[in-house]
Amino acid sequence: MTDATPHTSPLNIWVICQYYRPEPGAPSTRLSGLAKSWQEMGANPVILTGIPNHPDGVLKPEYVGKDPYMVETIDGIKVARHWLYVAPNKGKLPRVLNMCTFAWSVLKANWNITSPRGLPKPDVIMASSPSFFCVFSAWLLARRHKAKFIFEVRDLWPAIFLQMGILRPGFIYDTLEKMEMFLYRRADAIVTVTRSFIRQIVARGIKSDKLYVVFNGVSDADYVNAVRPRSTGATAQLRAQLGISPLTKVVLYIGNHGEAQALTQIIDAARLMVKRTDTTFLFVGQGADKAKLQDYARGVPNVQFLPAVGPSEVWNYYCMADINLVCLKNIPDFEMFIPSKMFEIMAAGSCAVAGLRGEGAEIMTESGCAMVVGSEEPEKMAEAITTLLDDPERCAEMGRAGRDYVAKTFLHSRLAASYLALMNQLAGRAA
Repeated sequence: MTDATPHTSPLNIWVICQYYRPEPGAPSTRLSGLAKSWQEMGANPVILTGIPNHPDGVLKPEYVGKDPYMVETIDGIKVARHWLYVAPNKGKLPRVLNMCTFAWSVLKANWNITSPRGLPKPDVIMASSPSFFCVFSAWLLARRHKAKFIFEVRDLWPAIFLQMGILRPGFIYDTLEKMEMFLYRRADAIVTVTRSFIRQIVARGIKSDKLYVVFNGVSDADYVNAVRPRSTGATAQLRAQLGISPLTKVVLYIGNHGEAQALTQIIDAARLMVKRTDTTFLFVGQGADKAKLQDYARGVPNVQFLPAVGPSEVWNYYCMADINLVCLKNIPDFEMFIPSKMFEIMAAGSCAVAGLRGEGAEIMTESGCAMVVGSEEPEKMAEAITTLLDDPERCAEMGRAGRDYVAKTFLHSRLAASYLALMNQLAGRAA
């Protein structure tokens, strides 16, 4: 790294990520919150992303007929859109085409030194995986524009695909693994979202001195807004809208309905509690496995499925629920994962039951907001849910503990400050 020297111009940061607002999910939540904090700290972040279509593979209505390479401003942040092959988040070939076309599109549109769209010349280019096809584009653009390159690792591709049975050992897996290691070695810095990822990457021969952790968390604005539905009456309105009695206990899962979450464990827990007529299980969201889950839940009367909701609406659901659920599939690599919805549940002052192992389970236990059971243990999940439903005072106390915990450690303003310090150091600037 070069010696840090003072600069009067703002640090120009290009953030390349396929998914961004108004698309739901962890990537857009994380990066929009961090970018807003970086801007407030004097930096100039620009988001390079796709035309919004995730997760259902349908172009958002407000973008139909618009230039796929448009530049817009969202919450004060400049967002440069890029064309891609629109496809739902299911099926191998459509998803690969979706990711590869975005990677090519972002590379082609931003290759020129003088951007035709008025984007500032970058000092730092950060790309967030998945997918890492666009991370290749980020590396090439960083070389082209003489910028520093940060590889942000939010998923351990392709190893996780092997454990989930999506890929088998062979040519495709070996090629993806070589791509992964190529990018690790050429990154000026690697930022992960868990400590476990760092240990895994170091064990594969990458030097630890360029590895850093910046956890997921919640934005400062979301932290303030997260508990408002309880005081505004929004939770009662939502219950009425959904036809749920004020006396009914609500157990909620909100988020992606994918293979990684193994949501059949929640349906199995609901089936074990079917005689408890005062309780309903709500699934809110979209994902590749939603249709399969609806088939699996057929004949289970205490389970309902609802469509995905916008980022601002999730707090109504978190606050309405008596218990929120977070879970992952029971495979070894998921012990290194920390689901980002954990921090949203904490911010909302809600209690949880967590079907997790490893680092995520440790954080949930330490926060005091959750009863933690093992992944894919529906009997224990049902037992924990029953225990908490019968002890509302304990639930309230756990909710308060989680909200205090996330404020101390996982607000985006705190996380963004350490991230920006790293970027300034890489760019040779005084923090």
